[in-house]
Amino acid sequence: MPASAGASNMPRRPASPTACSRGRPSRRPFRPPDTMNDAATSQPWLQDRRIARLLAIWRAARPKSEQGAPDLLPSRDAIDPVQLGPEILPYMVLVDVTDGATRFRFRLVGSGLIEHAGLDLTGSYIDDLNPNKEYAEYINSLYRMARDTRLPNYSETRYRAASGRVGLTRRILCPLAGDGLTIDKFVGLQVFETDRGDGDAPTYTYAASFLPGIAKALADSD
Repeated sequence: MPASAGASNMPRRPASPTACSRGRPSRRPFRPPDTMNDAATSQPWLQDRRIARLLAIWRAARPKSEQGAPDLLPSRDAIDPVQLGPEILPYMVLVDVTDGATRFRFRLVGSGLIEHAGLDLTGSYIDDLNPNKEYAEYINSLYRMARDTRLPNYSETRYRAASGRVGLTRRILCPLAGDGLTIDKFVGLQVFETDRGDGDAPTYTYAASFLPGIAKALADSD
């Protein structure tokens, strides 16, 4: 996700990833939820319909694993852009895993994210974008969480732009594997909520500070 914020002055607390795994269901048609229910209060990844939709699409796209075999992951080709639709596509990223699964490079970046970031991130590595290396490392840690747990992860970040704008960004990162086993890409989604401030100023690229919130690997029971 966009990783080019400025220097951070706000206190931070470390992300607290949790993860568990269970048997993967067979691939099934995706049926988007019509409404968000009371679970959203304890499951913040359900509060935004776009994030809930991408998570459901990813789960439905997983191939069935044989009993006792490693859990399989969907490939890039299993994620149908038609299913994603116009609500998700502008805020979606496709990220390549490179350098022995240690670096992450933006392959595709939606137009909505380009607008919020203030620049086109396509082709850039996360760890090269941001002069604030602490923030870049935070974003990299979210990708590593998804890589190591082989599960989607949901995270939130509060930010303050140099213009004074204050907001919240929510993101989900979902691992992909062309052979079902070796993670070679991520499909992700990042959305923004602005609390107050200048509505015309860039929000994320030039953030003056950030405060990580929840960061959680999402098991099937979540």
